[in-house]
Amino acid sequence: MEIGIDTALKLGADFVEARGESINRLLINFENDIIKDINRSTLCGIGFTVIYKGARGYGFTTSQDSNSIKDAAESAFKQARAATILSEISSAPVDYTPKEYSGKKPNIMKHPKDFDIEYKIELAKKGIDETLKENVVNLRAIYGELWGQKYFLNSEGLKRFWEPIMVGLFYLHVVRKNGNIGNSREQISASMGLELFDTKKPENIAKTSLRGAHEAAKAKTLKSGKYPAVADPDFAGVLAHESFGHLTEGDYVATKASILAGRLGQKIGSEHANVMESGDPVNYGFWIPYDDEGVDTKTVQLLKDGVLVGYLHARSTAKIMNMEPTGNARAINYRFPPIVRMRNTYFGGGDMSKEEVFELIKEGVYAEGSGGGQVEDTGTFTFGANRAYWVKNGEIRYPLKGVVMRGHILDFIKNIIGASKEVFVKTSILGGCGKGGQAPLPVGLGGPYLAVKEAIIGGGA
Repeated sequence: MEIGIDTALKLGADFVEARGESINRLLINFENDIIKDINRSTLCGIGFTVIYKGARGYGFTTSQDSNSIKDAAESAFKQARAATILSEISSAPVDYTPKEYSGKKPNIMKHPKDFDIEYKIELAKKGIDETLKENVVNLRAIYGELWGQKYFLNSEGLKRFWEPIMVGLFYLHVVRKNGNIGNSREQISASMGLELFDTKKPENIAKTSLRGAHEAAKAKTLKSGKYPAVADPDFAGVLAHESFGHLTEGDYVATKASILAGRLGQKIGSEHANVMESGDPVNYGFWIPYDDEGVDTKTVQLLKDGVLVGYLHARSTAKIMNMEPTGNARAINYRFPPIVRMRNTYFGGGDMSKEEVFELIKEGVYAEGSGGGQVEDTGTFTFGANRAYWVKNGEIRYPLKGVVMRGHILDFIKNIIGASKEVFVKTSILGGCGKGGQAPLPVGLGGPYLAVKEAIIGGGA
């Protein structure tokens, strides 16, 4: 990394960053109780970001040979030099005073590298063996892990080192009951070692998925319309990330592509609406002590009591907007340059118990988990619930089929009428965020149980 930085500086670069990483991944895929495939990979290399006269260039190499490293750094410099005639917005970084990470470091007691693959297979099979019943048409299970080392060095002398880690289990059940088909999924992943499954038992994760599938098979259809609703932490987290978080990313804001550009200090939601963004692993989130520019990933509040109070920044967007970097420059790996990305994005907690949140809903819908969907740059969203239920007088009465929530995120946050004290954040070993051709980037999302006075909800077969 030092060789590459020296090479670019000698060519005339104004600023250089080097990112080195070695990341191991493992996925074990099951179809019912049969192992379908085992995917194991190690991604190792170095990437160089070069700034020349405000323009940016990027190069990488998978080799640690000095000539390959010099070539990668020179390629990045040539790109930056060529881009100077096209660059309309400067990529120069804002000044940054290095800080030591002061957040929560995960205490890893059972590192996955210390356990053989048979142990991990047996972990997943605990949930399979417990729930592979006669009426289960299909069961998919996946064990996954990610761990390794990341290094950072720049021409200002900033050095960073950290060891990302994540393990997870996923189950999806399809059942047939009285001629009806139902399906549901459940997963748990976290920046923890295999001790995660000492408390989050594989068989319990699988049972939740199976229960949801049985409920879906007998679920009732909901007439489309406007209803009060409760969103569980998973469903709320998808909205926090997809519909709100992207609108606060500094590159969108600086270019005025976001509807939140120029609205700092404005009240855009109810007093119960709070959105946080952090590199710290809130319970089952993803641990990111530094971003890919070496910036400490401090917790940022984006929405406070309904008021927009923050944006997410890389060093370059912070400079453009005369703000501080927030530690949100991230790349999926060394092959890509860092861009403004989220880390753990979640609605902040309120002052109510879960039961009190439900009591706010006389008749309405409870959405649990996300079944996928889409969102537009304008903030308009459509998301399906993994599981959903009819609520009456604060109590869950029966499951609903094919529930989809539609609307605009600004309407959603204006309609929040209560939030639980408890906040739950999850990451996922299977997916992540996509942006700028970079996916999937590990992120965390979540929140409390949220009550909204009105949401557009549809139901289907």
